[in-house]
Amino acid sequence: MNKLTEARDAYLRALELDRANADLWYNLAIVNIEMKDPSEALKNFNHALDLNPRHKLALFNSALLMQESGDPKFWPEANRRFLTYVEEEPEDANGYFNLGMLAMDANENAAAERWMRKAIGLQAGFRSALFNLALLYSQSKREINALPVLDELLRHHPEHIKGLILKGDILMNHKKDTNGAKACFERILHMDPTNVQGKHNLCVVYFEERDLPRAERCLEETLALAPNEEYVRRHLSIVRSKMAAMSSAGHPLTSAKGATVTAKQEELSKVKEVIEEVAEGGEEGRGVDAVGNGAGDEKNVRKSSVESLGGVGVDKPESLDNSQSDKRTKGPLSMILFL
Repeated sequence: MNKLTEARDAYLRALELDRANADLWYNLAIVNIEMKDPSEALKNFNHALDLNPRHKLALFNSALLMQESGDPKFWPEANRRFLTYVEEEPEDANGYFNLGMLAMDANENAAAERWMRKAIGLQAGFRSALFNLALLYSQSKREINALPVLDELLRHHPEHIKGLILKGDILMNHKKDTNGAKACFERILHMDPTNVQGKHNLCVVYFEERDLPRAERCLEETLALAPNEEYVRRHLSIVRSKMAAMSSAGHPLTSAKGATVTAKQEELSKVKEVIEEVAEGGEEGRGVDAVGNGAGDEKNVRKSSVESLGGVGVDKPESLDNSQSDKRTKGPLSMILFL
């Protein structure tokens, strides 16, 4: 923090001598962001843009800051700034991606699809754009359109857990492909044996296959991983109640491989409800940690230039696509303009 304070003070002193320098205002805004002061950062980005309305980095980063605020009152201006940015940088996929994210926030699905497609066209394998386009299709009841997008995502990023969760959900609930869904969830657990969403959804596959003892064991293991997850406890209770009812009626607790479930559909629906939240899951967490579980949002990596001034520690810029979370992960990649 001392170095950031020193950097801020140095820029303020420099601005006393040259208040018409847009780059100084921009750099001060970046330091404000590093100091967790977004309102001051936005004011200083605006100073930079007053002096140079087409300052590319100020356009991008101020629009991103407004987008990250989550306040709809900022969306029109953020959209305008991203549009100006892509006029200046028409080959930068990140600008179009963020336009797509704003359109998704505003429920403008056609525009969101168009911008995401543009981003993917410019950057093959653009992880966040591919995932969010698939999520957009899923949320708008176009699950069949989502599958080829997820296949492309997983071709480029085979370990993308959220993509596997979403694909497994669609295969399970819309294609009735339990084998395909099982493969997705097993792949997740091969990479991360403690992934609660993947483990739970695999338990649902066992229930779908009418292997109730295996579903019970699976849910017990899931509950051990996540003892505070009420939905896991509730689903385990449902499975045990079903097992008790079938035993009392003299029915077997497992069926031959490939048999379809003939149990009451409302019970199956209850057990599947969390899987279905994958496609419909909470939007602020639409970058969901396990798609729909409301965890970290993937935001765009902040646009940056080169290091300067007073040894402020910064990283090299990298593409948005290099982080694992998927709806706008805020990256700490804020670089200072070299003056």
